[in-house]
Amino acid sequence: RYEQEQAIIQDEIFQLAKREREAAAKHLNVSLQREGSNNDREKQKSAQLARELESIEAELRRRDTFYKEQLGRIERKNAEMYKLSSEQFHEAALKMESTIKPRRAEPVCSGLQAQILQCYRQNVQEVLLCSDLVKAYQRCVSAAHK
Repeated sequence: RYEQEQAIIQDEIFQLAKREREAAAKHLNVSLQREGSNNDREKQKSAQLARELESIEAELRRRDTFYKEQLGRIERKNAEMYKLSSEQFHEAALKMESTIKPRRAEPVCSGLQAQILQCYRQNVQEVLLCSDLVKAYQRCVSAAHK
């Protein structure tokens, strides 16, 4: 009887251990499946983020190209406008030079001026002796001014 009870208890313990192993295996499978699905979700999310990043980078490259083209156009227009403005300025300057009467820069009464200088050198102590020449020079300059 004791051996029978012990056999029944061992059988129950064996059955209980078997059920616990099956439950642990089932729990392990569920955990692995969850982890696997989490890994799959994370892989999908990583792939999605990588696609978005590539899309953003492509958009940035497109914008960079667009802005470089715009800058090139603006620089060409600026150069053309500078050239045109420069040409117009030079044309206007030439036109104004032709309309303005050039002045003569010839010395006036140069003969009298030379005589006055000679008189001053000869009469260093008595410069009033040259006053007639100075008056004549003043009349000459006034006449040339009129």
